[in-house]
Amino acid sequence: MTNTNATSPDDMKSAIIRAGGSKTIYAFVMPETKAAFNAVLDLDRVALHDMYDEAWTSKQDPMHRAFFETWLNWSAPVVRMAPSAFPFTYPSAGASEVLRETINAYGHRARAEKFKPRIHVFEGEYEGYEAYAKAANIPVVAHKRSEWRSIIETLRPQDQVYLSQPSALDGNIWEDYDPFMQVLAQKQPKTQVILDLTYVGAVARPYNIRADYPNVEAVVFSLSKPMGVYYHRIGGLFSRTEMPSLYGNAWFKNLLALKLGMELMKKHTVHELPKKYQVIQAEAAQRTGKNLGLNLKLSDVWLLATAEPRAGNAVDQFLLRGSNDEAKVRLCLTPMIDRIINTSFAPGAEP
Repeated sequence: MTNTNATSPDDMKSAIIRAGGSKTIYAFVMPETKAAFNAVLDLDRVALHDMYDEAWTSKQDPMHRAFFETWLNWSAPVVRMAPSAFPFTYPSAGASEVLRETINAYGHRARAEKFKPRIHVFEGEYEGYEAYAKAANIPVVAHKRSEWRSIIETLRPQDQVYLSQPSALDGNIWEDYDPFMQVLAQKQPKTQVILDLTYVGAVARPYNIRADYPNVEAVVFSLSKPMGVYYHRIGGLFSRTEMPSLYGNAWFKNLLALKLGMELMKKHTVHELPKKYQVIQAEAAQRTGKNLGLNLKLSDVWLLATAEPRAGNAVDQFLLRGSNDEAKVRLCLTPMIDRIINTSFAPGAEP
């Protein structure tokens, strides 16, 4: 068992990484990621350079449309969505850019319409929601997810709800997502939901996400975690309404990143890679859990695992998501996954 008697957050982080895990969720650069990038670079160089030439002709302006069409086709087995309901599409540097701009736009609207903005999240959700809201001086209210029915009663028409599905809270498909959205539409039809689909493509089992509920104001997506392209910054936003601060993204977009994203989605179906790496996830959870003394349970998202927290354990407290009876240890397995794959995986062998 790894010695985790660390006294500082940095020491704790280092000890957990040595054990094969991580508090931060890191993308894993798969062999398929590298192969797709090589394939893009091996394209006819004249055609590749031609993407960037003659900007005054405006030929680059529509180039992101093929990327959005590819994402819709790729995600169709798991995401139900009517593109016509979200006529405004913006390519982005991953999910973070459009999440930040969506929150900022909400703050601008609140000032213009003279209401007090308020964002709601579930405890343990993606930390970026609160960080971007804090930077925009917008209060955030965190709720226990199990109490979603009573939470709906507290929402105001002008409020926004940010949630991820599959959930960043524990890496699993949130089974109450549909009931939540259905009751919300009945009781609070004007409360907007920003739906974060960042983990679509990282789950092996069948699932279905309805993104066409009337409360869904915008849909955010990214290929960072599913495809291991974090530093290529490939993502986008579908919005019901225009986002003026993102208007320039029609011009200021990364054409090579969009090309890479399309290459990956065309080569690999939405379930293919997580299915392939399920056995690696299981082995990584077994090894990392042994090193940390944790009985890890595999999450739907193949990079993650969870465990019940042990009372008074410093590692568990460091990795905790949520609070009280809902608190879970959530662990990213990417460091151990990398060791296993890059040291010729052999079940049961030490990396």
